[in-house]
Amino acid sequence: MSFTQLLTILWARRQFLVFTVIGVVAVAWLAWLVMPKTYVATTSVVINTRADDPLTGATPNAPSTAAILATQMDVIASRAVALKVTDMLRLPTDEAAAEAADLPARPREGWANELLQKLTVKPVADSSVVRIRVEDEDPKFAADVANGFAEAYMQTSLNLRLDPAKRQSVWFDEQLTRLRGVVEDRRQKLSEYQRTHGIVATTERMDVENARLETLSRQLLEAQRTAQETSARVRQSTQAMSGDRLSEVPEVMGNALLQNLKGDLIRAEGRLAELSERYGSNHPQYIAARAEIDSIRQKMSAEISRVRGSIEQTAQISQREVSDLQRAYDEQKQHILELTRQRDELSVQDREVQTAQAAYDAALQRASQLRLQSQFNETSVAVLDNALPPQSPAGMGFVTTTALSLVFGALLGAALALMLEMIDRRVRDGDELVRVAGLEVLGEVPRLRASFKPARIAAARGQRTLLEGGAA
Repeated sequence: MSFTQLLTILWARRQFLVFTVIGVVAVAWLAWLVMPKTYVATTSVVINTRADDPLTGATPNAPSTAAILATQMDVIASRAVALKVTDMLRLPTDEAAAEAADLPARPREGWANELLQKLTVKPVADSSVVRIRVEDEDPKFAADVANGFAEAYMQTSLNLRLDPAKRQSVWFDEQLTRLRGVVEDRRQKLSEYQRTHGIVATTERMDVENARLETLSRQLLEAQRTAQETSARVRQSTQAMSGDRLSEVPEVMGNALLQNLKGDLIRAEGRLAELSERYGSNHPQYIAARAEIDSIRQKMSAEISRVRGSIEQTAQISQREVSDLQRAYDEQKQHILELTRQRDELSVQDREVQTAQAAYDAALQRASQLRLQSQFNETSVAVLDNALPPQSPAGMGFVTTTALSLVFGALLGAALALMLEMIDRRVRDGDELVRVAGLEVLGEVPRLRASFKPARIAAARGQRTLLEGGAA
């Protein structure tokens, strides 16, 4: 079907098309008049998706803006927010309150579902603004509900941020009590250990004990050297006495009394030799000289024994001194080892105290931050525009309804005209007759109006008969 044929069909059925358009416009006007009018109130809120931490000033690693907006939109359209709006607006839940407010009585959950059905939340493209739209037959109620959703959303957003901080603050307070007890217990154990072992200052005491050990070490070395020397002199004196070489012993050679006795012995032996030449062995002078020599020798033997005893006594004293110093050195070394062990144990306990104190300080700092966060009642959401009761209803106005009904009626009339044409097919012009019947058209008689006279109609019919006869 060509466009010309379409126009021909529509023109042929123009009356039907006009009646269809008039009917559609009438139905549209009737529906516009009968249907209840609804009003849409809109509240705009701004969501700061990159809010800094109010305590530290640092910017948290938050997800993308689109994800944050999607989450906040879900929060706005949540049942919890709707229940808050129900409580804020004091919507009636019993018959008495319903009669006073001229509203139907519903339970809180029923009002929440009703408000959510009236709610539409949409973000503004390329911004952090979210529009809260509420549609209702009462413009004031729609505005109140929209503003109520904005206020309830701000409270819910603040509670969602504060509630975890409050719960964590309570938990940290409990942990602080426990950690404080741990710190006190560790400090008490450390003090008890210091008091039990008499530890005041480990570093100074270790220095003193190490200096004492070093002194004992030097004294021990000196005593060992002295003991070795005295032992050597004892051995030397023993060998000298066994070989009659007392003159080789330094103590004997340096003894003045022995040297004097030795001189007296030489002189006495000289007199005895003189007296032996002059007198016999029984002479009183000879016997006296002989007794003097024996006396001197006894004195020398006694002095040598004393010297040798002195050497041996010195050696014994040196050995005892070495033993005492060795024992004192070993005891001091054990004492230092014990002090080292005590210091290590003290260091372990001190580290435990420091660790417990560090854990307590960290928990105290975190608890302080959470306590401040739980009291910080600022939110990252702000109301940009409050909803006002709309002056005009939502939807299409009278002019728009008329224009759309005209367009829809014209399209419907055209569709119905084409359907009727398909049911009752007619030839509308000569071109279509040639295409359908395959006949050659010699001429066309225009459609005559009903106001034409019969004579002229007969004449026209006669002309058409002549034409058809001529064609035959």
